[in-house]
Amino acid sequence: MLGLEVVIKTAIIVSSVLVIEAAVRRGVIFQSFSRWTYTFLDMSFFVTAIGYGLISCAALVWRVTLWLRYRPMQSVSDAELPGVTVIIPAFNEGTLVRKSIAAAGNSCYPNGKLQLIVVDDGSTDDTWTHIVAAVESLGPVANVLVIKQPQNMGKRQALYAGFRHARCEVIVTIDSDSILEQDALRNAVSALVREPRIGAVAGCVEVLNPRDSMITRFLRCTFSLSFKFVRAYQSEFRGVFCTPGALSVYRAEVVHKVADEWVKQTFLGRVCTTGEDRAMTNLILREGWLTAYQGNAVVRSKMPSNYVGMACMFLRWARSNIRETIILNRFMFKPFRREFITSFRVNMLLVLSTLIIPYLLIGNSWALIFTNFDYAIRHASMVVIYGITMATIYYRNERDSDWIWLLAYEFFWIISLSWVMPYAALSLRNTGWLTRGNVTKPKRRYGTKAKGVIAVRLPHPLDGHVS
Repeated sequence: MLGLEVVIKTAIIVSSVLVIEAAVRRGVIFQSFSRWTYTFLDMSFFVTAIGYGLISCAALVWRVTLWLRYRPMQSVSDAELPGVTVIIPAFNEGTLVRKSIAAAGNSCYPNGKLQLIVVDDGSTDDTWTHIVAAVESLGPVANVLVIKQPQNMGKRQALYAGFRHARCEVIVTIDSDSILEQDALRNAVSALVREPRIGAVAGCVEVLNPRDSMITRFLRCTFSLSFKFVRAYQSEFRGVFCTPGALSVYRAEVVHKVADEWVKQTFLGRVCTTGEDRAMTNLILREGWLTAYQGNAVVRSKMPSNYVGMACMFLRWARSNIRETIILNRFMFKPFRREFITSFRVNMLLVLSTLIIPYLLIGNSWALIFTNFDYAIRHASMVVIYGITMATIYYRNERDSDWIWLLAYEFFWIISLSWVMPYAALSLRNTGWLTRGNVTKPKRRYGTKAKGVIAVRLPHPLDGHVS
């Protein structure tokens, strides 16, 4: 398998070199303006690409400068660490939830300051059995509360059930398919101690199963860029606009303040069941808090290993990204915070542009490449150059040869995934999870205990009482 990977990577490099060589030899990279003025398609692509390209280059220089300055905050002492409630919602997760609970319960965090809440959201497989086994394995010193929902009510409802039972100063949410590194919890929480104005912290999410398939190899690279580059530069102006479900740290005071609004969120007349992490971050930002990223708080999450799973995950994220970007723009130009507000606004305007302009350029490109072979060579060379730029950033973070996958991924994305964002925009009212089973809409008022919910508090192995 390793030999085959080397062959594929070599083929990718050779192909990329040949594309650039062909573009240079045919003189299609740097052509005079007059050669772009034949058709409306030529002109529209030229004007948009040049204008957006100049803005993107300036933005990249700014972001790279911020990224190069970024350093994670170091952990504080045990005495300084506050009490933490860790909430793990689970639905049909199977054996992986046991590892997730064990990793959280065995974190390098003072025992007397750690509360663990696990919520089984109406699983129909053996998830509950694995939850019970994991809790038993933690031993008698663990402060654990296990909640079993009567039916599958959705991740947002499961987290809300955990919020209502949280008793500590800090709330941490972890996905049930995610495994914490031993020092991740204390490193993430330390940011709140060091800077009292920070209200939410994003952990560093890596791929748990990077060698499962070509898809997971691609995802390993994109996750590295998304966290170790994108969230790193966002953290420099304390403007991380999405703390991930895999590892998010919140001040309990702000979560309790906005939880009812968050769980009742609607958009276009539909209850919002996905994008709960981005929605919570938006509310925390709106309340005036800063947000940060801790690159030394590492969590590894299991990723889909086939194209369908990847596309469904991206589609779910795209819908919530569009929705929450619209919501964020409702307060972005209000004085919702004092610090770094100009940098935050500039970055969010750039983010807004990426939801629209690249897809116009891609559509224009598809129309052009069928009119002349030179257009195909030119656009392919642009993709290679962009891929090299991203690969350079990746390599500085990871120092391995997987940067080569990004050269192939950029073509894969244009051909196989560029449809996701436009389709998401056209199907915003679809709130399905896509990679999970159907969610039953809860027939209850928010803030009241659902009939049939079982909450088992386990300060000791399973001889606790049922409330």
